[in-house]
Amino acid sequence: MKRVVLALAALGILSVNSVMAAPVSYQSVLTGKVASTVSVGSAVTEGQTLVTVETLAGPMAAAKSTVTGTVTAVNVTVGSDVSRDQIVVTVESK
Repeated sequence: MKRVVLALAALGILSVNSVMAAPVSYQSVLTGKVASTVSVGSAVTEGQTLVTVETLAGPMAAAKSTVTGTVTAVNVTVGSDVSRDQIVVTVESK
């Protein structure tokens, strides 16, 4: 019985932690010149493009959101150069 209570308590703690908002930083998967970005304060959904980069084939997504939330920081500007693995946007998940 004691083990069951401890297991349920642990699950309860884990479920509370998963509900809390957490900042998620996104890195660019491409190198190039920034073509567009989302704005700080914007609401974003999972799968939404956060930053696009100019390529020979035209603008391509350099970072996409994996969570639904609000943009809290944008670390690049349109026209600036970005490199692969550079942190470009932070989103506070819901």
